[in-house]
Amino acid sequence: MGRPLKITKAQSVLTITDLATTGSVITLSGGNLTTSPTVGIASGMPFVVASNISGLVAGVIYYVDTILSNTTLSVSTTQLSVQPRVMATLTNASGGTVKASFGVVDAYFNNPVGGAGFPTTNANTYGVVGGNTAIVGSQVLTSVAIGINGTGTIYTPLVVNTSNVVAGVGTDFANLATGAALQVAVANINGSTDYVDLGFASATKGNITVAVANTVVTGNIIGTTGNAQTLIANLPVTFSANLGTLVTGTTYFVKAIANAAAFTVSAFPAGPEVQMSAATGTPNAITNRVVLTANANVIVSNAGYVYANDEAGFIVRQKGKTKYLVTGVTSGLTGVCFTTNVANAALTPNTMTVIGTNVGSSTSFMKTINNYQSETFPATVDPGSLVTGTVYTIYSAGTTNWTSVGAMANMTGITFVATGTGSGTGLAVLSTVNPDVISTFNTAFAANAANGQPNPIVTIASI
Repeated sequence: MGRPLKITKAQSVLTITDLATTGSVITLSGGNLTTSPTVGIASGMPFVVASNISGLVAGVIYYVDTILSNTTLSVSTTQLSVQPRVMATLTNASGGTVKASFGVVDAYFNNPVGGAGFPTTNANTYGVVGGNTAIVGSQVLTSVAIGINGTGTIYTPLVVNTSNVVAGVGTDFANLATGAALQVAVANINGSTDYVDLGFASATKGNITVAVANTVVTGNIIGTTGNAQTLIANLPVTFSANLGTLVTGTTYFVKAIANAAAFTVSAFPAGPEVQMSAATGTPNAITNRVVLTANANVIVSNAGYVYANDEAGFIVRQKGKTKYLVTGVTSGLTGVCFTTNVANAALTPNTMTVIGTNVGSSTSFMKTINNYQSETFPATVDPGSLVTGTVYTIYSAGTTNWTSVGAMANMTGITFVATGTGSGTGLAVLSTVNPDVISTFNTAFAANAANGQPNPIVTIASI
């Protein structure tokens, strides 16, 4: 992994709401200065404001002189060890909403250090930092999809690749965001759980409701005044009220749909018809479903699921070479996510994308990030397209049998001379590929153009 990503931290981030000329006093909201639990701010602590406000200048370090009350403190422009202290020159102002970051560390990490340190920026800032987006300083921004455990269980039709509909019991797909990614929980041979991609939610979601008219003993028919053909065979259906044999709150499954006015149900998928009794009434048959943008390639029955919505996020902590703890800005959720080489709209639960821009203004997906170097995704070669006699390195093992095309093992990082074209879902790269780049929050440079750097320098998304 190399040296881990430096994460910007602060003792507290509060909002300046008022400033007073007399006494160089600022008023803060967002935390208690003296009443337990306090935010931990003390005299002598440095702070930086996010933007100029009535005498305080963004990018300048100020110091807490004296904590005056639970919401107010006086401001010095010099450290408390400097005598006489120089108090900040403020003007009276109220109604402010400027963020102030107290006790910031590891922000604007520089390699090499060419300036005076935080909050000074340098011409060549090769390192990267991450953290809470409220903190003043550069943080690594991501597009992220954080997995959320879905309520209820889900079902798909009994034949793979025949439908893009997923139905649920105890679910509420109407509140699922359009474009949300869905995965289903599947037990693996080790007794733990894997998650298989189902697809992405379209704008068609919520309840299918069909008005029922009667039930008939002969043929166990449920007659409708609504259109029974909007229901889907082998997917769950409930009824809004008792009618004959049918019991409200019980989950049935659509057995067969004879026409728009008649269908039958079973007690489990593909089971025998439930015996009807003769009755008339006006309950509704209800199926909660979401239509995916493409067919789901898996059969599931009464399975748990997770879903995720795309949103902007920021890295909180590095947990591995491609694994990070990430917080979503909109949802406020925090979860472990992996970097991935896909467009934002294709993010699946617990994945994220970090984009770097090179000197030619083109973009690359960042594979790994640390405080000196980052790595972009190099051009990959699919099995089936390998050229016999060419030297490759396994980039992603996938389902490919790499040993059958010349590799000594089916492991990422193995370099080999191809003896065939290959097949499966793995990926290879040319053995000569050099994916290393230097990341920066400032200007992107070409290789060897900035302080003799041997690799290209890219700018990553940050604030």
